[in-house]
Amino acid sequence: MKKAREKAVKVVQRIVSPIEDFLHTESSSGIVLIINALIALILANSPLHHWYHNLIHFPISIGFGSLVIEKGLQHWVNDGLMVIFFFVVGLEIKRELVIGELASPKKAALPMFAALGGMIFPAIFYFVLNPSGVTEPGWGIPMATDIAFAVGILALMSKRTPFALKIFLLALAIVDDLGAVLVIAFFYTEQIARSYLGLAAVGFAIITILKYAGVRKVWVYSIFGLAVWFFILKSGIHATIAGVILGLMTPIKRLFPKQVLPEKFRSVAQEVATGIEGNGGVQLDQYTLQKIDELHMITVEASSPLDRLIHKLHPWMSFFIMPIFALVNAGVHIENIGIEQFFGHSVSLGIILGLVLGKPIGVVLFSWLSVKFRLSDLPKGVHWGHMLAVGCLAGIGFTMALFVSNLALKTPELEMFSKLGILVASCISGILGATLLYIMGEASHNQANDDPLSTQE
Repeated sequence: MKKAREKAVKVVQRIVSPIEDFLHTESSSGIVLIINALIALILANSPLHHWYHNLIHFPISIGFGSLVIEKGLQHWVNDGLMVIFFFVVGLEIKRELVIGELASPKKAALPMFAALGGMIFPAIFYFVLNPSGVTEPGWGIPMATDIAFAVGILALMSKRTPFALKIFLLALAIVDDLGAVLVIAFFYTEQIARSYLGLAAVGFAIITILKYAGVRKVWVYSIFGLAVWFFILKSGIHATIAGVILGLMTPIKRLFPKQVLPEKFRSVAQEVATGIEGNGGVQLDQYTLQKIDELHMITVEASSPLDRLIHKLHPWMSFFIMPIFALVNAGVHIENIGIEQFFGHSVSLGIILGLVLGKPIGVVLFSWLSVKFRLSDLPKGVHWGHMLAVGCLAGIGFTMALFVSNLALKTPELEMFSKLGILVASCISGILGATLLYIMGEASHNQANDDPLSTQE
């Protein structure tokens, strides 16, 4: 019986371990996104395309009394689930600004300049081809970078690239996301209802008071955060802005300073151990139970609320929210469109040129200017070939580009050209970036082998 149980455990571990490894691989979330995007494209262009269209526009009502919101499934994903995505973006932006690569002017200068160039040039490429008319609002589509895809490809090439390059790309993508959020807030917001905006401001004020009053319960903030989301949604400003602001408001300090944690752990754990050892009955006494609760509280509060939330929400964002977003947004019904028509359309061509050419040109040029004027330095082990590769990877604009496309272009035909342009451009940019990293990795490897001074231990 024991051998059978051990064999069963080994079988389960053999199945579960690869899944765990997959979920902990940075490139895996990008793979899941690709699979869901392909499923959406297949469904949208199969005999089931009417079913798919009805599904993503299926009306869902949530609320009570007169406070009722009715939207299609796609809108609930874009205005509801994606708020959590933008909340995590806000958390990551704050962490980088306070303790990360953006914490000091010297460290922040290079990714900030690179991101700025990577936003300006794609918008220029698009705007040159779409200076006016119904296509003109799409200039914000090619501006943002998809972190999951870009970092995923870099992770696959990790043995061929310096670690500092990955940190730089993460910082660049986070600044890029911040820029995209500002663009959404200022340029893709319709008429504002001031009364609801005022109620949202009250909600933010209450959350601030609770934070400084020392309230640490997540469920309390979740209630007020949900109210703020509702008021922002009704105000006319895109609801995802609420997620970013709430992320930026999340505390990054631990309840207990790092230096006092070891002694706290030791003293409370010792009291718990003494209480358990000195208890001869089945039930523990009330004092020991209180100390166990205190030990649990110390364990939880050993990390900051910001770090805890990133740790808990990141898997949900990577393997649930973003894949669902891809499933309901990437399904483009391609009808009566040829290659010449696709590449000749100003929307698709503007997006492709913006992401494939505008991104690397902007990233490399503005980074070079930043280094030239001694505002920053290249990271250790990174050269301009690496920067060009990162510029190409920054042209993968999948998630955020699709999101802005839904806000900017209002007709099905324009959305078709836009989303196809995003998919094509992201594929080209990813292939170019990966190829450049591979070539540079080969060159570095060959140079090391040819170096007569190199030794092996």
